[in-house]
Amino acid sequence: MGKFKEFMENHNIGLGDLGRRISQLYHSNEFGNQLNGAITSSDITGTEQSWTGSYSGHPLYLPSTDMTLPAVEKTGRIVMLMAKRNPIYVRLSDGTEANFTWDEYKRIEGDPAVGKTMTVIFQRHPEDSTKMYSKIDKAIVRD
Repeated sequence: MGKFKEFMENHNIGLGDLGRRISQLYHSNEFGNQLNGAITSSDITGTEQSWTGSYSGHPLYLPSTDMTLPAVEKTGRIVMLMAKRNPIYVRLSDGTEANFTWDEYKRIEGDPAVGKTMTVIFQRHPEDSTKMYSKIDKAIVRD
């Protein structure tokens, strides 16, 4: 039986090497870069206090309620505004691009116009530098 185990571990066949492979996967930078938006609930962080006060966190049989989503805030002058197309396109002076549906555009606080300062809050991990679009949580226009 020892020879079979050695064969499985040494030749990377089947599940004999699974533990080491999973460990390498979780500790690789490439895998970490693909998981940028990790969300940790209070099951792990213990931020919710039990109503009994006898222990930190809440009972594990109950769902957590303190989920936090990563957000990025970008501020710049509006250099391009295409309000006559669908989706409505806005580009800021720092290179940030945002596409708004009509409903999202109507929820912008203030009146968007070229030259005004706009702050856009995206639901996105701060270290995510991909070109993929992110959900826009809030947009504010200031003079």
